[in-house]
Amino acid sequence: MAFSTITDLDVAAAQDNSRALRERLLTTSSETYVTGPVGAGNGERVLVLGGTGYIGRALVPELASRGYAPVVLARDAAVKNDAEFADAEIVVGDPTRAADVVNAVAGGDTAVVISLLSGRRPNDAEECRLVDHEAVVNGIKAAVEHRVRQFIHISDFGAYRPELIPQVYKLQVEGELIGQHHGALPWTIIRPTAYYPYLSMTFGDVKNGLAYRIFDHGEYNVVNPIAREDLAEFITNQVLNADALGRVLPVGGPWVADNVVTLKDAGQMMFDITGREPQWDVVTMASWDKKIARLTRLGKISKQLKPVAFYLEAAKYWSVVDHVAPAYGERTLRGFMEKLKDREFPTGSFRERMKNGTNVMPTDI
Repeated sequence: MAFSTITDLDVAAAQDNSRALRERLLTTSSETYVTGPVGAGNGERVLVLGGTGYIGRALVPELASRGYAPVVLARDAAVKNDAEFADAEIVVGDPTRAADVVNAVAGGDTAVVISLLSGRRPNDAEECRLVDHEAVVNGIKAAVEHRVRQFIHISDFGAYRPELIPQVYKLQVEGELIGQHHGALPWTIIRPTAYYPYLSMTFGDVKNGLAYRIFDHGEYNVVNPIAREDLAEFITNQVLNADALGRVLPVGGPWVADNVVTLKDAGQMMFDITGREPQWDVVTMASWDKKIARLTRLGKISKQLKPVAFYLEAAKYWSVVDHVAPAYGERTLRGFMEKLKDREFPTGSFRERMKNGTNVMPTDI
């Protein structure tokens, strides 16, 4: 998807705005939410779609520890052997198949359905349609049919300014829930800002002596990412919470210096933690725009180049659009990166590791 709304950036003004925004956050208290577990279940059955992913592996045990009975729709029954799912019921099925979702909802007295569904390949338009929209709608329809008491949709903070394919579909789901397009259903929409692994993708590069890439000054945007453990607690707080019904809840991590960052701040953290002198690979946004335009044109005649253009567009989006939301939790991005300090990472360029299929995002912590 083209960046029709992100053009003609004022390099100096953007830097000034980001610095001012970060300063306001660091000198202001976020009082929208109070951090800490609120509410407990009494064995209510809660179906989690997308529960085997990064957030799900924190959410499912949180639900169980708070007195709910989590159910996970998984493609592979073997996930039952994973520690995170020891206290969960596993229903084998695929959320892109409506019958499988109905079977999971109808397998008991389901009180709540939580959708964490998100496509694994955000540059694949068809996969995004199937997962970020159709599979979620399968959950909504099944919830309506079986009179589920609440549907919680984990959306994307970027839905406030949707430029990427998954965001457009997540926003469409929001509209269909709010408009009761598929029938009457109590709903809650949660929009997290960003997750720590996405801001740590290049930690291995820095540790292995490579430069950290920034666009111009590296201060186009500000983000307060949230830890998956804190997000899991926040989601569970909303389960069967009357105050959460019919609400869109944006949420991010704490407003502290170790968690409110520009991309350059994130890079500086990596250099500090690894003990390296900062080494910046500075790319001008003007030259990046030219690459996007060229690859977009070539992508019209080459299927192989089309996803490359998307990744360049996504890199621009995440580098220039603010993702700042009310604070929740106490964990920080720096704390997450500290856990990466003693890990081994594959050598070679980011492109080479992606080509070889190596997972560059540290999603196991």
